[in-house]
Amino acid sequence: MLTSQCLVSSLTLLVVSAMVCGQKVPQWMGNVLVPTDGTEPVPLFSILEFFCRCSEVPDKYVVCTGSDWCTEFPSTINTTAPLLQVQNSAITELRKGNLGNFTHLEELEIDHNNQLSIIEPGTFQGMSSLRNLSLSYNENLTHLQAGVFDGLDNLRELRMKKSGFFDMGMIAPALTPASLPRLRKLVLDENPFQKIAASDLIPMNGTSLEQLNLIACQLDFIHPDALIPLRQLRALLLGQNTLNSTTVTELVSHLAGQGVPLYLLSLYGMGFLKRPPMNVMEAVAESNITHLVLARNQFHKLNPGSFPHMPRLQYLDLREIVATDLKSGTLSPRVMPMLRTLLFGGNMLPGVVPGILVPQLKSLDLSANFGDPHTRSYFDIGESSFLNMTNLSFLNLSYNNLRRITRKTFIGLENLDKHLGLKNASIYDLEEGSFENLSKLTFLNLEYNPFPKVNQLTAAMFKGLDELKVLLLSGCGIRFLSADVFNNLPNLQYLSLRENQLTTLGPQLLAPLPFLIGIDLSDNQLSFPKNSTMRIFENNTELETVFLSRNKITYLNPMLLADAESLKRLELFDNNLLCQCPPFLSTKMWLMERNLTLSDINIAGLSTLRCFSPDKWKDELVIDYINSLGDYCVDAVKNNDFMHWIALLLFILIIAFFVAVAISWYYRAHIRYWLFLVRLDLRRRGLRKKECKGYCNYQYDAFVSYSNEDKNFVVRLVAMLENYEPFLKLCVYERDFEIGSVISESVLQSVAHSRRTLLIISDAFARSQWCRWELQLAENHRLFLADEQEDGEDPLIMIKLGEVSKAHMTPTLKYLLRTKVYLEWDSEPRKQRLFWDKLRTALSPPPVALTSTENSSTDVQCAK
Repeated sequence: MLTSQCLVSSLTLLVVSAMVCGQKVPQWMGNVLVPTDGTEPVPLFSILEFFCRCSEVPDKYVVCTGSDWCTEFPSTINTTAPLLQVQNSAITELRKGNLGNFTHLEELEIDHNNQLSIIEPGTFQGMSSLRNLSLSYNENLTHLQAGVFDGLDNLRELRMKKSGFFDMGMIAPALTPASLPRLRKLVLDENPFQKIAASDLIPMNGTSLEQLNLIACQLDFIHPDALIPLRQLRALLLGQNTLNSTTVTELVSHLAGQGVPLYLLSLYGMGFLKRPPMNVMEAVAESNITHLVLARNQFHKLNPGSFPHMPRLQYLDLREIVATDLKSGTLSPRVMPMLRTLLFGGNMLPGVVPGILVPQLKSLDLSANFGDPHTRSYFDIGESSFLNMTNLSFLNLSYNNLRRITRKTFIGLENLDKHLGLKNASIYDLEEGSFENLSKLTFLNLEYNPFPKVNQLTAAMFKGLDELKVLLLSGCGIRFLSADVFNNLPNLQYLSLRENQLTTLGPQLLAPLPFLIGIDLSDNQLSFPKNSTMRIFENNTELETVFLSRNKITYLNPMLLADAESLKRLELFDNNLLCQCPPFLSTKMWLMERNLTLSDINIAGLSTLRCFSPDKWKDELVIDYINSLGDYCVDAVKNNDFMHWIALLLFILIIAFFVAVAISWYYRAHIRYWLFLVRLDLRRRGLRKKECKGYCNYQYDAFVSYSNEDKNFVVRLVAMLENYEPFLKLCVYERDFEIGSVISESVLQSVAHSRRTLLIISDAFARSQWCRWELQLAENHRLFLADEQEDGEDPLIMIKLGEVSKAHMTPTLKYLLRTKVYLEWDSEPRKQRLFWDKLRTALSPPPVALTSTENSSTDVQCAK
């Protein structure tokens, strides 16, 4: 929701923007690159007798507080600062002479002093330099005597917001032209006046006052003649009061009839419903008012006829009126021929509706049209919607859910030159060439949009922006910028890349920007490599301001200081500087070669730049650390170089170790298998070679490898071979593997303890990754133990069940089927009998003979 302060300050936003463009140095620099004031306040101890705590930022401001202890005005301060703030104290009165030591002040704020009730006449005597005075939030200050402001001959602005005033007639005698001859602005917001009578402001007759703020003053009545004494009044702000339309109508009519040059009327938050009150609108139309604020009233739908013919109206504020539509013709040139500025933000438009596209407009604000902030419905910007808006020079579409910007989005806006706002507009897709027809544009805000996360920024995205002077890309999640990304921005002066994720900047990145004046790189991950010789800003000869606060800068790189030599301001706040010999020695040597000190570089807040580590120098000034560096640091650098080589060697060894571990992990199954075979081979070579090498040394006659899809055949196979002579013993994993064991380990053990490996080859077998592994294992086992098969037996027997698809054939399987004899299952019974006979013969163990030993015992000897 709009606050009163934001709304009031925005009334002149576009007017100021227009003034800006005619000046040599754009004033919006203050909004783009706001300097961080890192100067720490200095305590002032000269006023402790008053129990007021005062601190000073030299030559800028003094702040005094004290709560219940500070009962007297701290009048003995010696300062040259132009601003004094006295707040949250127990001061009860201001007396003549209290400010005698502050006649040089330009601004004075005596706010939030709840016990202040009296200001003695003559208190401000001699303060002719004072331009701005604030006496706000002093709730016990209920009246002002005549002569209170005597001496303020050059006061321009007086703020007395939310004090205890309840009767305008009790403060007007102090606001006479004799006391305040140059007063231009009077702020009386949030004082409970309730009404203003015809005679209340008569003492101010002849005043030079031009702006009167009466926001949220509980006003329900203002006499039509009450403001007539304010003959120079140009701006009247009456927002958030309960004045009815008749009272406002009579007030406006009387002011116009008496020739008061009122041009701005603010009626925001007045409780008007359904449509603007016609009597008020007609009174405005007949007056000289050119700027009208109706924000925060409730006009759900505006139709033709909602406004009368208003020939002089130039500026219309309709923000936050809960509007869901604006019909065509409501603001047409026939109704408002001079309308140049329309503010329609904070409403619930579904997109760029036809009624909003008023061709006479120069400035249009459609920001935050998403209704419920938790849902943020899609805002349809369409294509070629602005085709007839050729007069538009300012367009704000920020805080809408736009999603996508294309080449056709801004067709018709060839004269858009002052501002294009797309901040936080949920832009995920920014098509290359989207701004190609905006050749006059000078200010582009793309902050807080995620499109650089989706597609990397390219130079083509900014094609056509030949006159762009300000580009804001803060908070877009940018991680990398290509060297040519800014090639199409030859006149860019200010660039903000704050709150991104940049880690490095290439030396050619900013080279295409010869007119760059300021750049904000705060809140990134930037660091400068040690011993780097690259200068980032070498080609930016006009550069004056660089912000690098809150990055990963750990020392003052000489190349950074070389770039900073020509700068007016370099900010490095909140970087964790590591005060170590090697990097800072190069910094000191660079300074000595040029006969410079760190103080000669325009580093903002140098007196607050402190070391983060080591503990010995933690929180000490960096400038003191650099000055302390001596010969010991040179020796430390030499030792450090040796340690670097040692560290590099260790790093290489560690990398090699981890690579070896990674390879071992990747091939762990193969390594485990070969180690198993090696152990098996060593065990066999190490034991006494037994005479029996056949049937006696194995647990199984055959290990059966098969696919689960062939389970029925395997069940029959086991029955035929184990239940009939020669009563073979087979290893089948479903029956013989131990529960809870690792399958791969069990397979390895079973193959090793079996005389043969029986492969049941089918298309399902060939498709199975596990079967392929068992096939490869069996083949490797056969090759590894080939030298021990002295009897010529081949441990691998294959049975083929049906056709196998070529697509599923592995090279090993193709080789075995092509080079080895295998049995093939046939469905014909006669051939099946032959099949079983051949299989039993192939799997049968060798014959054994019984021999008698000398002890007459019987041993089993395997035949050869």
